[in-house]
Amino acid sequence: MDIWRSFPALLLLVISGLMACGQDQAGSETTQSGTESASIQATFPPPVQDSLDRTGWTVREFGNYPIYVAVPKPLVNVSNEVPENAKKFVVLNQTYSGVHGDDLEMIVNIIEYTPGVKVDLDAIATSAEEQMRTDVAVSNFESTRSSKTISGASALRQDGQLFRDGLIHYWCNTLVNRGQVVYQVMTIYPETYRLGQGDVEAMMSSLQLGG
Repeated sequence: MDIWRSFPALLLLVISGLMACGQDQAGSETTQSGTESASIQATFPPPVQDSLDRTGWTVREFGNYPIYVAVPKPLVNVSNEVPENAKKFVVLNQTYSGVHGDDLEMIVNIIEYTPGVKVDLDAIATSAEEQMRTDVAVSNFESTRSSKTISGASALRQDGQLFRDGLIHYWCNTLVNRGQVVYQVMTIYPETYRLGQGDVEAMMSSLQLGG
């Protein structure tokens, strides 16, 4: 599953969430669900199914306002452009992506908002959920979220699953806010990738902000 082909709007999910903040849109419930199906169980995040030692992963620095993430391979800077319709809200947009073993899709986004824009992680998280849930190729969308603190900054983690291309896919999205900057680290992988949740937990537990 190529997350960029499947969900191209995810490149802009933090921006669209920001625009929702600017328009004072209300957030939605913390748990959302798509089409009901007896064959799809809400078991997310799934348990780690391996004992692989990932302590050797490289902690890499991303962005002008750095976030440090342990990743299994380098991520590529795929975008530094701010869409024209978002320039009144956004000063900076840096996006990095990569695929590990043809299974684990990884995204790191750094977005700096213009001064005076209210940052609302719940609204941004809701935007991410809506963009995936309303994709016509997706069914059985499920998600949950929880508040966290990372490097002293407010953070929010979303975990969920969706059904696409004949497979369940598990996704995780962590958002961190410091000042006018929002950091996003997102992963998605198919149920057939046995190392997936171990990889995800290694990444998410490593997150640290610079400065």
